[in-house]
Amino acid sequence: MTSSTLGKAWQWVMNSLTNHNTLADYLEPLINGVVPGWRADRLRSYVTHVRNENADMYSLVIKPNKKWKGFEAGQYIELTVEKNGAWMSRYFSISSSPEYFQITGLIELSIRIQEQGRITPWLPNALKANGIVNISQAMGEFTLNPEHQNICMIAGGSGITPFRSMLQQLNLQSAQSNQNITLMYYARSDQHFLFEDEFKQVSNLNPLIQLNLMNSEYDGNINQSHLDVFVKPESDTHFYICGPSPMIVLTRKLLQEANINSDHIHYEFFGPEPLSLDIQSEGAAILFERSNKQIESDADETSTLLEIAEQNNLNPVSGCRMGVCHQCICQKKSGVVYNTKTQTYSDTGAQEIQLCISVPVNDVVLDL
Repeated sequence: MTSSTLGKAWQWVMNSLTNHNTLADYLEPLINGVVPGWRADRLRSYVTHVRNENADMYSLVIKPNKKWKGFEAGQYIELTVEKNGAWMSRYFSISSSPEYFQITGLIELSIRIQEQGRITPWLPNALKANGIVNISQAMGEFTLNPEHQNICMIAGGSGITPFRSMLQQLNLQSAQSNQNITLMYYARSDQHFLFEDEFKQVSNLNPLIQLNLMNSEYDGNINQSHLDVFVKPESDTHFYICGPSPMIVLTRKLLQEANINSDHIHYEFFGPEPLSLDIQSEGAAILFERSNKQIESDADETSTLLEIAEQNNLNPVSGCRMGVCHQCICQKKSGVVYNTKTQTYSDTGAQEIQLCISVPVNDVVLDL
């Protein structure tokens, strides 16, 4: 019997006896009483200090659990904290370099305060020195390919955080790297450029890194003239984009209109990708089979299946609502859905889908 088979058998036994997948899940409430903040599915870590970056940004400096496996520049983690007796999770890019972690055992998360948010305004005061957080292993594919020779990084606002990690790492490895980097960093005023002195120092020390600070008050938002002036792309230039969703959508459109190969456009959304307006929908009847509830949606409906379920008093499990955590996975028994993250249509047969990024295209039957 293989280890995989044994693992599945053990999971079946635990689920049958305890209604949990693992013994650790079952014992979590008991352990939590002795070790506050302990989670079976996360790595208990500590905040060493909180550093203010500007009026609406701060950095959490975290010492990860010894079982944490490290990361690649550009990746992110899920941060889980307990607030008023409830667990809450958010996703943040790591803004420090892998080499910094290897040397110090620390990582940094640089976080923008969301004025109406429940978590980001609360974290700095709640997580002072030795504050407990639970983190996941690093995730994400928004990482630099070392084979890409000419690179243009386009950042907006807090979307600079993964690029800081990348540039720190490139600077530390400058002797081994010959990649040409252009950074176009957009902020709404001079006071909102994060890590400005650090980026200027990196650019001064490494002639292959060109820094362009774009103050939107004076320079406006990204447009084709900016790309023409600052990039002058070679045929092999790869574009990496991170920032507010509207900026990413506009930048991608500009690059596509300039006939940039789609394989050369890489991006990461901070939040769900805006729904496409040209979804080829026929209108849909959505059957939530286990709940015995059928919903009709119009041909121009762009709500996700998660939103439709919630609007109709169903409460499926969900987490990030952006296609990352996979907590809202559901079995589609039949029908076609459009995945707003991959921008692809499913086939008509049974398959697992993520409710938060799936829009019904025709009649859909869900095991929900």
